[in-house]
Amino acid sequence: MLLPRPDLKRIILSFLTWRILLLVLILIAPGFFSLRPQFLATEPSDFVKNPLFWAHVNFDGDHYTRISQNGYGLLEEAFFPFYPLTISKLAPYLSNDHPLAGLIISNLSFFLSLMVLFKLLRLDFPDSITWPTFLWLLIFPVSFFFGSVYSESLFFLEVLLSFYFARTKRWWLAGLVGSLATATRFVGIFLLPALAIEWWLQYKNQKSNLKNQILRVLPLLLIPLGLLLYMNYLNRVHQDPLRFIHIQKDYGQFRSDKIILLYQVFWRYAKMLVTVNRADPLYWTIVLEAAVGALFLVTSIASFKLHRLSYAIFNLLAYLVPTLTGSFTGQIRYVLVCFPSFIVLSHFIIN
Repeated sequence: MLLPRPDLKRIILSFLTWRILLLVLILIAPGFFSLRPQFLATEPSDFVKNPLFWAHVNFDGDHYTRISQNGYGLLEEAFFPFYPLTISKLAPYLSNDHPLAGLIISNLSFFLSLMVLFKLLRLDFPDSITWPTFLWLLIFPVSFFFGSVYSESLFFLEVLLSFYFARTKRWWLAGLVGSLATATRFVGIFLLPALAIEWWLQYKNQKSNLKNQILRVLPLLLIPLGLLLYMNYLNRVHQDPLRFIHIQKDYGQFRSDKIILLYQVFWRYAKMLVTVNRADPLYWTIVLEAAVGALFLVTSIASFKLHRLSYAIFNLLAYLVPTLTGSFTGQIRYVLVCFPSFIVLSHFIIN
């Protein structure tokens, strides 16, 4: 996937600038926030000695590294297997340093994602849209997850590659990478309806016999394979193929095991904004979650007017489904893969 040298240099510079700014923020953060040992993936003394490293391995990063080392532990089936599997395969080459392996995979995946995103955007848009999209993505408040031991960057790469291969009519590659996406995150399954629509857009005016039509659509059947294999594993071990959904409520965070509609989520947040004390730091978390929820709802809807239907379908489903648990908690991270919304934001700038 070759890029013109000036564009490649600009992508490298953007990535390095983003990484340097994150490291600066990590260094100055202790002056504003106290250390919370309960969320660390290592001992506080180790964290203090090397915060530039361990700041990227907290929260879910602890789960991913432990899964890569020991397999699934109690209530860890919410974390899909492909990302920790890649960590476990790389770690032996790094003296079994699983956190380091995770960081390498995440940062390399994000750099490659930027290259694929550039190629994908240039199929439809000029520089005036392409580079602002990069800017929105890099300055988004939680873009640091792309450089942490989280599955976001690997999943982002898989989604972009699937769309790029589909747009360039390499359907077997699109389906294969799509299967890896469904083994990385549940919302990867929404590549199936999105790429089915993309397939229809490309071939709706072409006449061919039934055999050729079946052969053309066959690669899309690969996409659910990653999810189905994981569900089969959960069924064999726990007799519950949907365990990754059923244990969500055990993580707290105000999630429900019943379907909560989006308007109900917004109503809940409206009540919290009125009742929570503004002096409580939780208030500003609620503000940020509600703002991101509203912003990406608007941009998801706008996607249907501003670019391809396949992009818009994936964007809306990837945004909407996590909200069905009744909370925007985590939504600010989940929307990182909603690349069409970032394209919409770029349209807002130039217009």
